[in-house]
Amino acid sequence: AVSDMETAYTDASQRQNTQGYNKGGGNIGGMTLTPGVYTFFIAIRINADVTFSGGADDVFILQTTGELLQAASTKVILEGGAQSKNIFWQVAGHVW
Repeated sequence: AVSDMETAYTDASQRQNTQGYNKGGGNIGGMTLTPGVYTFFIAIRINADVTFSGGADDVFILQTTGELLQAASTKVILEGGAQSKNIFWQVAGHVW
């Protein structure tokens, strides 16, 4: 299982950006994200609900060299058939 996790982490880290850099200044709360690869050179913050919108086979990859911080009582919302199993968080720092 650890080997599979390491393989997935390495694969996600090598994906090329398709959605711009440091979207929202790192604060993705309140946003609706579409499929693709999002790259951050700063912490990713979720201070409000964030929505992933796409089809059942669409993939979302969020890469950061920083931390991932999600505020209490915030939600990750899936719409349009998006599936949690297709959302990958490649975080180099801490996850809070």
